[in-house]
Amino acid sequence: MSKFEKLNVSVREGQGTSFVRRLRLENKVPGVLYHSGLEATSLSIEKNELYKALKTGQFIFEVNIGDKDQFVLVKEVQYHPVTDEIIHVDFQKVKEDQKISLEVPLRTDGEAEGVKLGGILVQLLNVVTINCKPSDVPEALSIDVTGLEMNSSLFVKDIILPDDVEMVTAEDIAAVSVQEPKKEEEIVEEVLEEGEEGEEGEEQEQPSSDSEEEKSSDGDDKPTEEVKE
Repeated sequence: MSKFEKLNVSVREGQGTSFVRRLRLENKVPGVLYHSGLEATSLSIEKNELYKALKTGQFIFEVNIGDKDQFVLVKEVQYHPVTDEIIHVDFQKVKEDQKISLEVPLRTDGEAEGVKLGGILVQLLNVVTINCKPSDVPEALSIDVTGLEMNSSLFVKDIILPDDVEMVTAEDIAAVSVQEPKKEEEIVEEVLEEGEEGEEGEEQEQPSSDSEEEKSSDGDDKPTEEVKE
């Protein structure tokens, strides 16, 4: 039995903006399944079912296309810039016995020693890229910060990996650190410095009337962003 949750998808024949708009009005999300070396397949997915599947935290799902069960990796999810609703999703076909590269969330475990002394835990990486078989994909990786002292950092190399999982992200990248909280006078000083830099920039900027006319004319010709079908 597959460890991947099943996702019901349908092959869609229609193309074009008007067809996709009608599809979304029916509470369906357009998608595309990419195959290595083969022509992409246009899909549609029930919106509620897609949201439910993505909330599981899984990256790979089992789908049935043309009466054949296959595994797909969620490569990209496109959201509406205003409503934040999903408007398109890209899938990549994968083989269960073939390694793939993908991003997984990084979480912290434990309470750092530096935090106990008043420091602030700063997570510098939220995701890392790994290489493994689809059946070995972890929901997330964790890094133990218990022994992390004030003004110290842990790096990608400090992340403990499960068996058969390889790290792709460079090992010398800092993943998490504990920093001293800034004093009030330091914050005031930074604000004053930023204010002085802003005043200097305003004094140096003296655009001519010609440049202003060019800017106004350029603004009328900005291309609109196309929504992916």
